[in-house]
Amino acid sequence: MAPVTIELKDFESLDSNEWNSIVGNEDGAPICSTVAINIRCDDKTYMHVPQHILPTERSCKQSYTETIHVPFGSRCDISMSMACFGPICLDNNVSVYYGSDATSVPIRSGSAKSDAQLSFGVPSKCLTEVLSDRNFSIFDLSTEQGTAANALSNDGLSEFSCIDNRFRNQGFVLERFALAVFNASVHFNSSNWEPYQCHGFGIPAFHVSCSFFSITSLELEVGAVTQIGTIPTELALMTRLNNLVLRGNTFTGTIPTELGLLTGLVRLELWGNNLSGNIPSELGALTRLSALALADNHLTGSIPKEIFGLPLTGLW
Repeated sequence: MAPVTIELKDFESLDSNEWNSIVGNEDGAPICSTVAINIRCDDKTYMHVPQHILPTERSCKQSYTETIHVPFGSRCDISMSMACFGPICLDNNVSVYYGSDATSVPIRSGSAKSDAQLSFGVPSKCLTEVLSDRNFSIFDLSTEQGTAANALSNDGLSEFSCIDNRFRNQGFVLERFALAVFNASVHFNSSNWEPYQCHGFGIPAFHVSCSFFSITSLELEVGAVTQIGTIPTELALMTRLNNLVLRGNTFTGTIPTELGLLTGLVRLELWGNNLSGNIPSELGALTRLSALALADNHLTGSIPKEIFGLPLTGLW
């Protein structure tokens, strides 16, 4: 079971005049109240706490935590409702952490006033171990990373590959996560993005080449995405890449600086998109790069001097 900690803090309070107008007495101590919280994971309740009055100013300035344990691989929904006294309703902040205390990995935070419903997911145990130290967003189902981790948790091949050290040690799971984040961002025009990536992943959106279970070439067909999105930084997890071709699609945002971590790249084509901003100087770390294509975007600024030190035979 996965440890999840709930923290309540930043309580709104009633002053003595407001309290007196509601209850009709002169007990003037400021009061606050916790919101009511209900947490269900896969249709089972794991936490139900009704609102609770905190009767002193000191108690209203403290924070309160409780740790529950939910199944790995589950989706959880948090329902919150404010504490109301007559016409006045009180709120507080609710934060969720993966771990046994409020210094653990943050998952989500909100309040009953602004976020009466929150969702989070806990990937399978193995995926959590592999991914949690790389990207905390894997628990947040409102993010592309959370969507990807949740999808992989329900994919038997990913779980098998994670448990089997032959694949886990070669970065197979990280590659799979990167591709799942990519799909969550732009939705590939493909009916089979789930199969093993070296045998039919993303047909007809992608062309891939592999060596020893790792992708070495990733080429996206022109017009292969169905919604506008950005190039995810998680592509930097695909450390065996030699060729990355994402030309002629609708990618927006900036060129991720993390692409400079793909030091094995020989070919990088991003032309014909809607990318903006500067060309990152980090691309100067791609010391094997011979072809760089960034034309037909909305890039600004000059070409970084680091680029001119690369062994380029083609630059457009």
